[in-house]
Amino acid sequence: MRKLFVSNLATLDGYLAGPNGEIDWHNTDGEYEGYGEKMMLSSGAILFGRITYDLMAGYWPTATDNNVAVTQQMNKLPKYVFSNTLTRLDWNNAHLVKEPMEAFVRELKESEGGDIVILGSGTIVSQLTELGLIDEYRIFTVPVLLGGGIPAFPPVFNRKGLTLVSSREFSNGNVLNTYWVK
Repeated sequence: MRKLFVSNLATLDGYLAGPNGEIDWHNTDGEYEGYGEKMMLSSGAILFGRITYDLMAGYWPTATDNNVAVTQQMNKLPKYVFSNTLTRLDWNNAHLVKEPMEAFVRELKESEGGDIVILGSGTIVSQLTELGLIDEYRIFTVPVLLGGGIPAFPPVFNRKGLTLVSSREFSNGNVLNTYWVK
């Protein structure tokens, strides 16, 4: 069975992005890029919500200032987008999902292929957490305080116990904590 994991950067006060979707506070460097390359090369699919899809689709198809392997994977991998408002997707290998999220994700996890990653997409992270479908959370804590914005974890009512399985401090001050669901 494929593993479904979240890989996100979040501010110390718990935001994925600023109030207008700003991510200019992302603190990335070569060490982070090495993590990203390894993660993307081991992934077999990506899940997005509409907001994150729009952001990513506006950047990756023409990206020239990033790690070549990551750019290739972002453009090559199947991307599944959960949206009630989009009617079509223009990014290579992107698929609009209109069927119920739970059934779709369960079927995807049972199919052949590499692990499935969720990037950004706080709303679907919360929904899939509620459904007990996320196997691992990889959260980079960036030493920045925004004071407001898009929360990394919108309210989750079916709280899940997590076990810290690794913690890694990066030279730029970011800390990657990896948790497994109990």
